[in-house]
Amino acid sequence: MTPHSSAPAALCQQALARVLTYLGDLGVTLDVTTCAQALRLVESALGDGITSDLPGQCIQRIPDYFQPIDDAIPPASPDLERGCIGYE
Repeated sequence: MTPHSSAPAALCQQALARVLTYLGDLGVTLDVTTCAQALRLVESALGDGITSDLPGQCIQRIPDYFQPIDDAIPPASPDLERGCIGYE
C-alpha cells in the first residue's frame, strides 16, 4: 500500500470520528444504532466523492440523519434580569 492510497482511509476515519464526537457532545448516546447511522452518513458523503473537507461535509449532513437535540443546552435559570447596584 502506498502512502497516497491511505489518504482516503484517513479522511474517512477523521469524518467518522468528528461525527461521533459532535453527536456525543450534543448528549446523544453512542450506541450501536447511532454508530451504524453515523457510518451510513459517512458512506453517503463518500458517494459524492472524497474531498479534503469530507469531515465538514459529514457534519453538515447530521440534521438529515439524526433528530435534532432541543434540550442540549438547558435554559438559563433563574431568568436573567437587569439590576441596579446603586451607582449614580
